[in-house]
Amino acid sequence: MVTTRPPGPSTELLSSTARAAGHTFTTAELAALRPHVVLLTDGALSTDQVDAPATLDAFTSTAADVEAIFSTHLPAFIEQHRPGPVPIMVYAHGGLVDRAAGFEIALQQVDWWKANGVYPIHVVWQTAFGTALWDALARWSSGRRGWVDEAWDGFLETAARLFGGGAIWNDMKLDAAAASVDGGGGAKLADELAAFTTAPANRDRVTVSAVGHSAGSIFHAHFVPRALAAGVPAFEHVDLLAPAVRIDTFRKLLVPKVEDGTVRNLAVFQMDDRTERDDDCKVYRKSLLYLVSASFEPRRDTPILGMEKHLRADPACGRLFTAAGATCDLVIAPRDTRRPKASGSRTHGGFDDDAATMESVAMRIAGLAERDLTRFPSGARERSLAPWSVEIPAATAAEAASRDATTGVGTNRRLALCIGIDAYPGDDRLAGCVADANAWAAAFREQGFDVRQLTDAAATRDAMLAAMLDLVAGSSPGDVLAVQYSGHGTFVDDLDGDEDDGDSAKDEALCPVDFRGTGRLVIDDDLARIWDVIPEGVSLTAIFDSCHSGSANRAPDASPPPTPGSRARWRRLTERDERAYRADRGAPEADEAEPVRSGAAAAVAASESEPVQGGRPEGRAARCC
Repeated sequence: MVTTRPPGPSTELLSSTARAAGHTFTTAELAALRPHVVLLTDGALSTDQVDAPATLDAFTSTAADVEAIFSTHLPAFIEQHRPGPVPIMVYAHGGLVDRAAGFEIALQQVDWWKANGVYPIHVVWQTAFGTALWDALARWSSGRRGWVDEAWDGFLETAARLFGGGAIWNDMKLDAAAASVDGGGGAKLADELAAFTTAPANRDRVTVSAVGHSAGSIFHAHFVPRALAAGVPAFEHVDLLAPAVRIDTFRKLLVPKVEDGTVRNLAVFQMDDRTERDDDCKVYRKSLLYLVSASFEPRRDTPILGMEKHLRADPACGRLFTAAGATCDLVIAPRDTRRPKASGSRTHGGFDDDAATMESVAMRIAGLAERDLTRFPSGARERSLAPWSVEIPAATAAEAASRDATTGVGTNRRLALCIGIDAYPGDDRLAGCVADANAWAAAFREQGFDVRQLTDAAATRDAMLAAMLDLVAGSSPGDVLAVQYSGHGTFVDDLDGDEDDGDSAKDEALCPVDFRGTGRLVIDDDLARIWDVIPEGVSLTAIFDSCHSGSANRAPDASPPPTPGSRARWRRLTERDERAYRADRGAPEADEAEPVRSGAAAAVAASESEPVQGGRPEGRAARCC
């Protein structure tokens, strides 16, 4: 298996703006959180014991720390709350927040849970691999003006995918699954939880529940079955707040536990679709779940449990949540207002800071009446609910008029991008491709085009995709666009099942200058995403001179052999290239040297439905010439 993480956006896309500092933890605060926080890195516990960390960076959780929860801290809490039973609550935060944010959530909630008679265990399970993505998108969108909301969202969804969003999200899912496979830190927690709850002295003294916010629902989709398999008798409650888990994963992993009664009460808290659309992540004009569904998952509009439109459309979810005799609770924000089935959240990130939501969850888990509830300290934590740091500036009147999609008024410009690569390293070097790009650029300029060129070292994957997206995203009705590429082409295994080539389905690909050993290819799916957001009234012509890139949209016939003295522009990928490509796309391979990561990859694959072969949706990509 490729053991390195999927690469994030290139440094040329990253913002240099410093991030605002969050809460500064004191030694006393960290000591108070130790009995209630299990910190995981890549799904694993640490082997370095730090008994009295002075800073957050020095905090670790070891197997001994998890054991101490059940041998010392939890029994002491139970003794203080006789006769019980005492609810144990395992909390998993969202997956695209950093360590500091996870600890800030715990700092806000731990004393409140305890005041309501619940023993909380907060799993801080992911570091901010999304930070580079957020910064890249913020930088890319900074200074852009004038798009209507739907067009802008399409550009951001495309940019998020091209700049590494899919690989980052898949890596986060691997971390969620890795925690609960053999050797994972969540598996250790599950084993200790099972041993404690099945001990004769504790059987009637505790109950077990789980709460997951956003991608925390993915964590619990793996953790809850693992804990039940370890021997935990049942989960009294599983409450999912704005869950980012795929519906097929939910059906495979959690629905059977609801049906066999080992998950006794399950609730989903989500926004209605109108509020989901009115939410924004600063530069993206909808909620994060829309971005997950449209961009981070391999297929556009992948059904996500936390999205009302997807939950109501799924037959299995309908039987659980909306049909007559439904056995599970569905709480819709912001219109459901009666606790313990209430939520006032109007943002995806706001559920875990919304008093109505959190108090409803606490009433369910603790079995408390509203009058007996300790109120939630809403707004107490000092962290941003959205990671974006850049707002889209408002359009001037002239800009709005020039790009008014309702009137069709445009700029009638001619814009071209010409790419040529000779300077591939080693045996891949070519001759004549830069000359081709220069000749095309001269021809376009003669026809009145403004031309941008990328040649040799400048033609990296990130630079090529960013330039193509810039070309499309900066266009207006009436514009004429052209993209020309001259360089190596290849084909690579289809990872999302959208090709219909049979048993050996392949994606066609262009080879940027940095493709060898990195997996940094521009595949036909990347280009299709760009072509699909071409504004109405804009035409684009694409010209690709690269054997086996085909049309860069669909599979070609085999190219003829090169003539004597020439060098073929098709390159065969090495095994190293192919493995690096899979890692770059967030699809690591199994490797006995890393059993936890391999087990996580197998668990994620088993939890998701196989894509339908040849299921590529029709769009502008099919109409591109």
